Amino acid sequence: MLLTSSIVTGLVNSILNGPVSKALDGYIKDVELRRKLQAELETRLTEHVDKAMVLEQQVVLAEVNSEHWLSRSWRPILMLSLLGFLGLVGVILPVLDWAVGYAVPFNPRWQNLPPQFWDFLTVGVGGYIGGRSLEKVAQQVLVGKVRK
Repeated sequence: MLLTSSIVTGLVNSILNGPVSKALDGYIKDVELRRKLQAELETRLTEHVDKAMVLEQQVVLAEVNSEHWLSRSWRPILMLSLLGFLGLVGVILPVLDWAVGYAVPFNPRWQNLPPQFWDFLTVGVGGYIGGRSLEKVAQQVLVGKVRK
């Protein structure tokens, strides 16, 4: 919760101290009114981001607690499929090319994968690994609280 709170605070501050602050400075000359508006915007933006994060958390928890195996497993299945594709393109195809002595006609090749594929894979695998790590840490923290 502390990590989430600091992320939200940092996000809100970067938005409000950047473009919003410049816009308020340009249109509102009264310093007290500008300060009140900025405080109100900060409160509303923080509430909005907090609500969005809670909703995202509820979606993930609903998937995890679902009784249907596919609802629980679609994220890991997707990431494993992408990693399997990378194994095919990055390991199996080059070995097959070497074994037969020419390039096997299969596209896309490693160098033809778009940057969006790598971005998606990076975020997905990083999020999955980070999420699983946080889940394990949270379980240990909860077990520690139950013992006390």
